Amino acid sequence: MKSYRPNILHLFLLLSGIARATEIQTPTGSNSVSTNPLPSGSPVSRPTLPAVTPPLPSAPPAVTSSNPSVLPTTPQLLVQQLPEIHASILLPKDWTLLPGKLLQGDVLLATREKITTDSDPWTTGLSMTIDRNGAKDSGQKASIYALGLAREAHEKAGDEASPIKESQSGEFHEVRFDFPVIGEQPLSVTEVLRANDKTGTLAVILWQSSKEEASKLHDLREQILAGIKLDPAQ
Repeated sequence: MKSYRPNILHLFLLLSGIARATEIQTPTGSNSVSTNPLPSGSPVSRPTLPAVTPPLPSAPPAVTSSNPSVLPTTPQLLVQQLPEIHASILLPKDWTLLPGKLLQGDVLLATREKITTDSDPWTTGLSMTIDRNGAKDSGQKASIYALGLAREAHEKAGDEASPIKESQSGEFHEVRFDFPVIGEQPLSVTEVLRANDKTGTLAVILWQSSKEEASKLHDLREQILAGIKLDPAQ
């Protein structure tokens, strides 16, 4: 049950108004109190109490931040077509995309840095390769083949690697985990393997960024990885 507490300011103003409306005169040296008699037959007038208007609630102060880093930083993403493999990818408009010839064993690169060849250095972005023969040559389904590769890479990554996660989306079985890379500039890497059991094709995607930026780029990473749309018939 809610308890009610009267408004102290409201009571104070109300009592003050009553005190002012009643004139009390105390003669010097006397303890008697005299009041002005009312004329006979005169109606008794009641003091008019001042109207008490409750104070209006003040508007809450505007929320501002002195730290720009807490503001949303995910840039606008644009669809980039990958006609060779009938696929597409979402990338910030100012990123570099080197699609390569994936069906001939080349690597696709999408980087925040400006690069012109796959041998140029970069820190933030992803690489993708398409493996069309590995599962077939191993005699395994692409999803089993992908899980075996992930477990091998996970073991090499060491104790700091995250647990392997598996999920299914349409024709694609996805295997994924994260791991750090120690070096002059420590990196945070996410390995994603998308296997298509129907076609035997495996896409290997490696996202990387500097370790210190990993949390800041989390949402962008997830949007870009989710925005890689592969053709289930390829």
